[in-house]
Amino acid sequence: MLPNLLVVGVPKAGTSSLFFYLAQHPSICASDEKEIGYFTPLRNPSGKLLPVETYARHFAHCQSEHYRLEATPSYSYGGERVVAGIKDLLENPRIIVSLRDPVERLWSAYTMQRTKGKLDVSSSFDEYITVCEERHRMGTATVVGGHYQGLSIGFYASYLGLWLGAFPKSARVIFTEDLFSDPRSVVSDICRWLEIDTDVVSEFDHEARNTTRHARSLAFSRFVWSAKERTDGLLHRAPVLRNAVRRAYLRTNTGRLDEKLDPSTAARLRQIYAASNREVAAMLRAHGYEQLPGWLQSAEQLAAG
Repeated sequence: MLPNLLVVGVPKAGTSSLFFYLAQHPSICASDEKEIGYFTPLRNPSGKLLPVETYARHFAHCQSEHYRLEATPSYSYGGERVVAGIKDLLENPRIIVSLRDPVERLWSAYTMQRTKGKLDVSSSFDEYITVCEERHRMGTATVVGGHYQGLSIGFYASYLGLWLGAFPKSARVIFTEDLFSDPRSVVSDICRWLEIDTDVVSEFDHEARNTTRHARSLAFSRFVWSAKERTDGLLHRAPVLRNAVRRAYLRTNTGRLDEKLDPSTAARLRQIYAASNREVAAMLRAHGYEQLPGWLQSAEQLAAG
């Protein structure tokens, strides 16, 4: 009872919503929790997988569904060992990669980390980018992880080819912009690709999931998220308590984000990502993708110009 359908990323590109949408399909059995991260140890050159039984346990509730679904966004940039580990263990699963404008994705990642209290209270987006750039230059950002890997994750050309090469006929790329604007259409297209019923999709709940709720008090947010990390196992076993705690937190500490994405900063980031975006556009065209989002079309137009 291992998965044969994986949403592998990227982070902050609608993967939680997609996992929730697909889990509603009667032909899909979702894992008992999102982001199992079973293959994550392979990001480390010396990392080893846990016994496969620990992975299968997350699908013990599945019965005769055609697909068993897992979603771990960090798999996307995990590198060759993660891709090879998935291919070796699961043979030929269906793979879904969700891509988002890397500038918007980076801003979303920053606001999430800030809301969780993972960054210095006085830090700004520009300061966050500066640290990310240093980590990227060192070449350790996506290997070591941490809270400053956001910039590196946006260079999709550095790892998308690994997935398309390893799973040439069983990998599908979707775009977050499409998922946000018309989730029903995107999910229906995925179901057609999976060769399962599309009629039931109209009955799904298509409300977005895991959207960032900005903290009124960053200090309180840092305390709450730290406590959550220490007690998450307990809360996972008590979903009623977990939901009650979450509602109480949102009611008492949800506020407005005063900081905005500065247009000049966004323009600088678009220049940073320009070459990678052009490569991604060419890669997807070569694999038969005709409808690309605006941020990839812009990269193509710049190259043509």
